[in-house]
Amino acid sequence: MTEGLVVAGVGAGLFVGAGAVSVLAGMPPSQVVGAVAVAVAAVALYLLITRAGHAFVAVLAVLGALLATGVAGVAAEAVLTGAGRTQDVVVTTVAYEPAGNPAYYCSVRRQDGSPVETRLWRGCGPSVTPGDLIGIVYDPAGRVAPRGVAGPGNLLRGAVASVLLLFAFAVVCFLAVVRSYRVPSTGSVQPRG
Repeated sequence: MTEGLVVAGVGAGLFVGAGAVSVLAGMPPSQVVGAVAVAVAAVALYLLITRAGHAFVAVLAVLGALLATGVAGVAAEAVLTGAGRTQDVVVTTVAYEPAGNPAYYCSVRRQDGSPVETRLWRGCGPSVTPGDLIGIVYDPAGRVAPRGVAGPGNLLRGAVASVLLLFAFAVVCFLAVVRSYRVPSTGSVQPRG
């Protein structure tokens, strides 16, 4: 049981640490997800070596993939909430994209004319037209991409979802390690005499 608790704790710490350090180091989102995926792979490999069972490892891999994107998003939101600056930008085009997550996306430029590379979906909608001003929040250090200004609950919602996934991951990890120890059944003991 102690080993299960240690592996669950270290695994959870690896994910949070990899996500936070990657974002703070200014890595792009794909590399942040990659760093967390490496941590997931390390825990999965350990569980395979200890013969924890393929079903447990498969569940951990799915939870780890969800965690990789969740941790990266929460870390980026935290950076923007803590160090971000807001600014009004000018909408240049508005496009509705029904594929994947259906949403309106706005291409924008700063008021000095310089373009913003990231298209925004927060603050963009059917009522927004080219020439309108919408707000963005950006990191002056450039560690994360700018985003549309959103309500204060975004960080909280993302953090709650990530904590729940992290807890589920830790529980499954603990159970996998405990299950890897084969305890002989009591029926195999030979009677004396």
